[in-house]
Amino acid sequence: MVSSTLPITVNTESGEVRSPVSAGELAEIIARLGGEGDRFAIAERAERPEDAGDEGEGDHYIQTWHEADGPYEVEYREGTAERHFGVRMESAAEVTAVFAAWARGEEGWADGYAWERVRFPAEEEPGSGSAPEPAAEAGAQGQS
Repeated sequence: MVSSTLPITVNTESGEVRSPVSAGELAEIIARLGGEGDRFAIAERAERPEDAGDEGEGDHYIQTWHEADGPYEVEYREGTAERHFGVRMESAAEVTAVFAAWARGEEGWADGYAWERVRFPAEEEPGSGSAPEPAAEAGAQGQS
């Protein structure tokens, strides 16, 4: 039988911190998200898997953002920014199931979803298609 206690710490936007968390408590936290001041939850494992290897460096967490009746934005990170992925999910039950499977370290917990790498503004490379800042463009013209 799988234990209903999850070895994670959950932090919410409202300032709530729970550790450890039962599967039922996790479901309640995720289901209530969406109101002003209570739109996100972040979970971190109490202990990292010993076989994490190079993935043992950096941050390891799973998080969700939910606003009113919109979808849940779910992201997980396995170390560095290159291993930060996100996907949209429609239901609190779906998000809870993924969080719980992640917390237990279940094999294939992320399977079945179209996870995409999350890119951060600092990662954008020059010439990647973004327009130059007007001030930078004006400075370059003045140096001709």
